[in-house]
Amino acid sequence: MRAYPCFFDDVEPIITYDPLADTLGAVKEGKIVYEYVDMVKLAGHSCPTVAGAWLMTKVGLQKLYGDTLPVRGNVKVEIREALDEGVAGVIGSCIGLVTGAAGEGGFKGLGGKMARNNRLLFGIEMGAEVRMTRLDNAAHVQMSYNPSLVPGDPRMQPLMQKIMQGQANAEEKALFGELWQERVRKILLEVPAEELVSCS
Repeated sequence: MRAYPCFFDDVEPIITYDPLADTLGAVKEGKIVYEYVDMVKLAGHSCPTVAGAWLMTKVGLQKLYGDTLPVRGNVKVEIREALDEGVAGVIGSCIGLVTGAAGEGGFKGLGGKMARNNRLLFGIEMGAEVRMTRLDNAAHVQMSYNPSLVPGDPRMQPLMQKIMQGQANAEEKALFGELWQERVRKILLEVPAEELVSCS
């Protein structure tokens, strides 16, 4: 039974090849299909930030791999903000879900191969928000995300204030959630990703 907004299923999935999953027989032929709802489950919510992490992951992998399947675990992810700043941790976790990139506590590998640790780094000086680099050929892409191109409904701010103050009724809470997810839907499905995510 689906317990999330219908539009989640309309977001094109990201398919990766994971050599570790292939080796260990976790998924057939090592192909892992990620749906937007998987990233929502990881973050625990759906918002413009999570949607932006999805779009940057998708755009970045397309730039790095073209028409071939991205290799999960073969991408280093660097984020300009420090781990304890803003939403850097959320973005890093979400991108790491699909790319396999993990911090120092990540998987150490099998026999020195297929490691995932030390591939998600924060506080890196760069002219963009996120940089993704292929470890096999050093190809990289830098990206910045601008969700302001899709403004929220003006009713959201006063509704949020009422919710935070514990003064919103059930109808107002439901309306806020609908308006919030409508903005996410527009980000993911109505505006071309290349307009929201700039690359260099």
